[in-house]
Amino acid sequence: MAFVTNNSSKSRNTYVRKFSDLGFEHIEKSAIYPTCYSAALVIKEQLKIPPQSKVWVFGDEGIEQELKECGYIPCGGSDPSLDSEWDPDSPILKIDQEVKAVVVGSTKKLNYMRLATTVQYLLVDEKSIPFIGANIDTTYPGPKGMILPAGGPMVNLMSYTCGRDFINVGKPSGLLLNTILQDQKFDRERTLMVGDTMYTDIKFGNDGKLGGKNGGTLLVLSGGSKLGDLKNIEDKSTEPQYYIESLGHLFDLLK
Repeated sequence: MAFVTNNSSKSRNTYVRKFSDLGFEHIEKSAIYPTCYSAALVIKEQLKIPPQSKVWVFGDEGIEQELKECGYIPCGGSDPSLDSEWDPDSPILKIDQEVKAVVVGSTKKLNYMRLATTVQYLLVDEKSIPFIGANIDTTYPGPKGMILPAGGPMVNLMSYTCGRDFINVGKPSGLLLNTILQDQKFDRERTLMVGDTMYTDIKFGNDGKLGGKNGGTLLVLSGGSKLGDLKNIEDKSTEPQYYIESLGHLFDLLK
């Protein structure tokens, strides 16, 4: 079993602690794939950017932590100088020529200084610095029944502003799925993707041809997608093979 999340704000170590707090002490770090980790892997294994290179971060601490574990030097991110009011004379706006990639993910510290500084890196040298987007999720279910903005709006804001495409390292990216299948030695035709959002989780499994001819996607109706969404499917790649009310119902069926 592997756990895959488009949340780039928390590192694998943070998720291990969270699982442990919930009573799941057997969950190992190697089975957890947040997009902050997949971003670091793409920089290392696909883009072949040398260790000790600097990477500009628009996002939270999870991205910084995973970059450090892969041997990179994160810039931006949680730097307190980015929390200040807009100042065109701020030294942080001066481009660091040693930055070799930009990672954009979700952050609750969104402000103009972060936006403007990130734009400088995405436009420098004729837009040649690699642009990695942590995910395309538009929203996520928050506390007290609220629906909150996820990382997708921030990634797409940078993409639109700079007129650039990005490397998507989150679901439904095939890059991420192939990494998981290889790492975990899963049989593609015997693997089931369980998730609560059709355009990321279910598309992730369908595009990756999980489950073979029988299909390998199970939609849980307790999150991003609801029963009504199943009646208005325009993109067949987002259609689940199976659906269920909650994971609790799945456990009942497996007994």
